[in-house]
Amino acid sequence: MKKIITAIMAMALFAPAFAGVIKESQAKREVDDAIQALSAMDSRQEIAPFLPQKEAYTARTYCNKARNFLSDSEYDKASFYAVLSTNYSKISVYKGLMAKADKDKMASKLAGAVVPTLKSVGFKRKGNTGTFTGVFDLKTIYAIKRRPQVDAIPAMSEEMVGRVGELAGVLDSQKEIKVLFQARGVTEDHAAKYADSIKTALIEKGIEAARIEIQTKKSNKDGVEITLDNVHVK
Repeated sequence: MKKIITAIMAMALFAPAFAGVIKESQAKREVDDAIQALSAMDSRQEIAPFLPQKEAYTARTYCNKARNFLSDSEYDKASFYAVLSTNYSKISVYKGLMAKADKDKMASKLAGAVVPTLKSVGFKRKGNTGTFTGVFDLKTIYAIKRRPQVDAIPAMSEEMVGRVGELAGVLDSQKEIKVLFQARGVTEDHAAKYADSIKTALIEKGIEAARIEIQTKKSNKDGVEITLDNVHVK
C-alpha cells in the first residue's frame, strides 16, 4: 500500500504545474477532475466510517484552493492543487476500502467463533436456530450459596465478569441480536437486582441498554436466564 501511495503522490508532485505555464482550459479540466474525485469519495457511503480523516480533509482543502486559484486566474497553482486534491481523494478511497476489508474480515472471523464463544460462556443453542440460552445461578453470578438481602446484593464474581466480557464481544459484533433477561428471585425486587447486575456490566462494556429486555418473576430458585435471539451463525 505504501508503494501505491508513494507513486500517486509522486505523480502529483511532478505534475505539469511546474513544467511551464498552464492554460486555462487545462486548469479548468483538472479542477473539474478534483471536484469529481471528491464527489466520488463522498458518495461512497459504505466506506464513510473508514475514510482516513487526514487525507479526506486534505483533499477538500486542496480542492477549495484549486477552485479559488482558478477564480483568480492563477492557473499554475489551480492545476497543482487540483492534481493534489484528486490524488488525495483517491488515496482516501483506497485506504477506506482497505480498512473496511479488514473490518469485514474480522467480523467474519468473529461470526465463525460465535458458537464456541457462547458455549464457553455457558449458552446452549436451540437446535439449528439462532437462539441461545444461558442459565446463571447465584453461585455463578456472585460466588455465593445463600440468597443475599435485597439491599445487599454483592459485586459480580470474577468468573461472571469474564463471561460478561465474552458475551459483550458477541453482542458488539452482531448488533441485531436481541437480548432477554428472565430473572427469578424470592421477590421481584431480588430478581430485578440480579438482572441489573448483569445488565449494568454489559452497558459498561458498551452494549446499549435499549437492546436488553428484562422480565422478573417470583421463584424459589434465584438466578437469571439470558436468551439471545437472531444470532448469526455460519
